[in-house]
Amino acid sequence: MSENESGKQSTTAVEQTDEPTNKLPDEPSKVEATYDAVESSPQKKSKVGLYIAAIVIVVMTLLIVLFMLEKEGRSSTGIFDAYFATQENSIVVAVVNGEEITGSDLNTSIQQFNQAAVAQGIDTSSPEVVTDIRSQALDVLVNTTLLKQAAQEQGIEISAEETAQRLETIQADIGGAEALQARIAELGLTQADLEEDIKEEIVIQTLLDTLFAEAEIVVTDEEIQGVYDAAGGADANLPPLEEVRDQVEAQIRSSKEQEVIDAYLSTLKAEAEIQIN
Repeated sequence: MSENESGKQSTTAVEQTDEPTNKLPDEPSKVEATYDAVESSPQKKSKVGLYIAAIVIVVMTLLIVLFMLEKEGRSSTGIFDAYFATQENSIVVAVVNGEEITGSDLNTSIQQFNQAAVAQGIDTSSPEVVTDIRSQALDVLVNTTLLKQAAQEQGIEISAEETAQRLETIQADIGGAEALQARIAELGLTQADLEEDIKEEIVIQTLLDTLFAEAEIVVTDEEIQGVYDAAGGADANLPPLEEVRDQVEAQIRSSKEQEVIDAYLSTLKAEAEIQIN
């Protein structure tokens, strides 16, 4: 009910009589006059203003306290989630030879690690796992940036046709166009982001293939037999070596390739300017 309506009710609460009156029909009653006088007094307006100001201060104080609690992880109301997400995505988490890696890049990498961990049955809510995943995700981003920069220095370029072919392969492997779009949305990427990532992937793989060729990686029969025997061989009910030879050879080759990559990255990091924030 409004203030004017409450004032009118106070004047109409008295029943009308047939007694004559000198009062004009439209003349305001004493009750109305008194009500208006009180509401329009400077003292009343001042008190109302102070009351509103006090409420604003209290609300702002509560919001500030809640903001700090959310920021420190001691509260989770979701009120500031969008703000924190925007801030976190724009933060520079590392700088590699002048090239920035943002929180958005890191979050995408963490998502990929989380999904791989969940697929392996790992509890991703564990504080230790969370810390480990973040560390690995950031390390991968730094290494990828170093390899990309090295490929650029060597003048390695990829055509639009190569990118398109790789995109088609990924789309087929993931289950079609709709499945790919769902995956892109899940990671918070755009089609342009995906195509840029594919281009970087091909550039880096081209660089690595050059490194592997220079290393002249060879897998011997003795190495294959040694790995098979170390796994238990026939005594461990493994299939005959002839049936798993290709898998064992691929495993050994992959291990040797990783050694080449690690050695190359060590050289790049020794010569690079890397800042982790």
